[in-house]
Amino acid sequence: MVGATAYAHEPVAAATRPLDVHGVSHAYTLEGNPLPVLDNVGFRVQPGGFVALLGPSGCGKSTLLRLVAGLEQPVRGEIRVDDKAITGPDPSRVVVFQDPTLFPWRSVYDNVALGLEAQGLLKTRRHRVDEALALVGLTPFKKAYPHQLSGGMAQRVALARALVNDPEFLILDEPLGKLDSLTRISMQGEIVRLWQQKGFTALLVTHDVEEALVMATRIIVFSDRPATVKADIPVDRDYPRHRDDPDLVELRRKILGLLGLEATW
Repeated sequence: MVGATAYAHEPVAAATRPLDVHGVSHAYTLEGNPLPVLDNVGFRVQPGGFVALLGPSGCGKSTLLRLVAGLEQPVRGEIRVDDKAITGPDPSRVVVFQDPTLFPWRSVYDNVALGLEAQGLLKTRRHRVDEALALVGLTPFKKAYPHQLSGGMAQRVALARALVNDPEFLILDEPLGKLDSLTRISMQGEIVRLWQQKGFTALLVTHDVEEALVMATRIIVFSDRPATVKADIPVDRDYPRHRDDPDLVELRRKILGLLGLEATW
């Protein structure tokens, strides 16, 4: 993994506020009928934690991330940061999606600078763009355009664009889902390295049990839709983690069982 030798057990504590999900239920309307997606979901994420959300496809994991980001409001319940309810988007909470969604006509540098530019902060914080590019190892490619990048490099640009605002919460919605297996393993290590170096709180949605086990300090397993919390599992292992670690192998067996996939073991 990239930067594996630099890993410590705990990140530098840059995040200072807990995230609380209180009795959150949510539903969409489909052809005039309610479609429940979340049912009384509740948990707390301590500052600087790395929590992975696992569950069946379509159970509501990504919906929960949208609620945490403030892009939607729950039908019932509340999501709070340090006892203050989330009522809309905020620069302290940044989302990285599966698709890096780079603007093809903008260089790598200009894509990363977009957030600061939109806030009118680019003139005073231009150095943050260079710092973010250096963090993800893309300084030599700052003048390149998206069509000149590999999938992994494009996702690094998306990470740099998120990190340029120095977020307290990094919300990761299957950010590695479209990458090839070798690039995905490398990027897993890269995200863990950035988390440890910057100390943000990370919330990751993934369908990959091994990915959750090698990256997160805690895994929350959801039921089928409408999602409820089936299990909340700590992953108390040092970094870098190895996929053949007996403790991780046993946790993988347990989680696959919770997901109804015992027969695939």
